Amino acid sequence: MNEKTSMDDAKRILDKFNADKELAKAEQLVVDNKIEFEYKDKIYRVRLLLLKEKEELYMLKLSKFGQLIKNKDILMEKDLIKIYAERGINIEDLTENIKKLNAEIDDLKLSLGEAIEKSEAEIILKNYEEKINTLKQSQQLLIIQKSNYLTTSLESQLENYEAQFITYLTLEFLNEDKWERVFKTFDEFSNCEDEALINKAGTRTMLLQYL
Repeated sequence: MNEKTSMDDAKRILDKFNADKELAKAEQLVVDNKIEFEYKDKIYRVRLLLLKEKEELYMLKLSKFGQLIKNKDILMEKDLIKIYAERGINIEDLTENIKKLNAEIDDLKLSLGEAIEKSEAEIILKNYEEKINTLKQSQQLLIIQKSNYLTTSLESQLENYEAQFITYLTLEFLNEDKWERVFKTFDEFSNCEDEALINKAGTRTMLLQYL
């Protein structure tokens, strides 16, 4: 994977993400640590993990880590970063640029807050918001690009497994007036052919877990 290919992939993912208007409003839809959504005439929801589920997830992550670490073909991030560096792709520069953009965003947010307190003109406030959104989009592109480079790393595979298992545990549907788990087992979840449902649930699950 070269740098141009990675950036093109990142742009496609970001365009798809931004095109989902429902997801863009997801933060506003969080009620009592849950997010509801409609799909194929059914009402679904994802929720935060219960304490017992967190303990179950932790033990499964330990087990999965043990499996992955034994596979000599799976590299850890630090080793993968070294290989990319030898091929002229500097992942550490990407990380540093992400941090710099984050600092710029924080500074602009502070300036926006001060402008609001001073009741400055609407056009000034809008200008701040546009600059923040532009920087956020640039940051998201870099984050996705970095993720694409490291997707085969042990850490990324472990995170992907964790995301899948959280979605499996917390995805529920409304059956008359009662919420029920969509999947009874992780194997049933893993073999689900309705990719659209899994993607909708997964993005909302991760948003909710890391808000």
